[in-house]
Amino acid sequence: MTGGGERRPAPAGAAQTAGATTTTSGGTLGTVLLVIGAVVGALLVLWILSSLFTRQLGPGGLILGLLLVAILAGPFLGAGWYLRRRGASEQAEAQTYSARRGVLDNDRVVRRELARELGQRADALTRAAPALPAADAATAQRVAGALREVMQDVQAPGYDSTTWLEATAARLDSGQLEQLRRYDDLVLEEVRRLEGLGEALGREPQAATRLSENAGLLAQHVREREALLGRGERTSGLTPQEILAAGVQPRRRLSTPLELGLEDAVTYNLDDYVVRGVITYFAGARQWRSYQLHDGKAERWLEVRGDGADIAWYELRPAGPAGAVAGLATAGDGGPATLDGVAFAPAESGSASVGVQSAAGQREGVFVEYQRYRGPDGRRLVVETWPDGKRVLTGQGIARDDLDLWTKPAVGE
Repeated sequence: MTGGGERRPAPAGAAQTAGATTTTSGGTLGTVLLVIGAVVGALLVLWILSSLFTRQLGPGGLILGLLLVAILAGPFLGAGWYLRRRGASEQAEAQTYSARRGVLDNDRVVRRELARELGQRADALTRAAPALPAADAATAQRVAGALREVMQDVQAPGYDSTTWLEATAARLDSGQLEQLRRYDDLVLEEVRRLEGLGEALGREPQAATRLSENAGLLAQHVREREALLGRGERTSGLTPQEILAAGVQPRRRLSTPLELGLEDAVTYNLDDYVVRGVITYFAGARQWRSYQLHDGKAERWLEVRGDGADIAWYELRPAGPAGAVAGLATAGDGGPATLDGVAFAPAESGSASVGVQSAAGQREGVFVEYQRYRGPDGRRLVVETWPDGKRVLTGQGIARDDLDLWTKPAVGE
């Protein structure tokens, strides 16, 4: 059961847009003073010019006239300019404060929804445990206890609103605020996913393992969200060994490939491809992108992980009418896989909140489960479970120098 009775506050960006047209009282008064000063100055200048043309004003009168302009119009113009500047600053501060308040309001809604879902999942597992086999019953009780611990953490955040607004919020940039939104989508979908896994206990051999692993991922992502929101801390998404391995690879840190967009071009092995789709994966601290490429004949996929420390080139293996991929056999979650008789060892598994973009439109918050495998000679295998079916990709890692990137010029260039 998913809770849908509460509405989340509008995103911070929407609040800023809505407030962008408002002006402060100081800004309004500044505008009035600027208009008065401009009118007074214009009238005095016109009087000076008319007196000069009729030769009623000599050099001394001209100086006196300019002095009158400065004395009568200057204070209005100066005060108006100052109040306008201060009004703009006040407006920016008000928008920033409103955006931060929006984050806190959204956090309260997410916490209530997440706590309710966690309580429901824990209670359901506790009720089901007596009727399950001993091993599955122990897993159900253990996971229920872990979910209640997460629920207690969610219900009692380690920060208060005043401290957060005055200190922590200043350390969060727009990118981190967007990360918080994606964390919200991820943890809510993960806790809802546990319902189906709990119902599979006693019926599917791997259900207990999957339930335990998914509950562990949920707890990890909730901790990461707490660290980001409560302390402004963001992890790199790489393990210590991956950071060391990335440092010795003959590759440059990627910047442009992470910014590729639709209709940009990629050259690999002397073949030119156009970007037709972009998938962004958010799995907590781990985030990466995958680009759908076409050369007019074939489809390929370029994956960029770890801020460019890991790049891979894939082919998509088509699925049959029943969703099965020919030549693929897996031993369940956490086990090895074979593809066309080649054995692949498990490397990583988890779930992600995914955004999809193509010429047909854009979709955010798609929940995807994934398993990644490594084979001989650097071969790779990725199996993803989407709401509408599976995606199977096979390929290998490549070097940054193997790619040429061609970004579509901006309008007017």
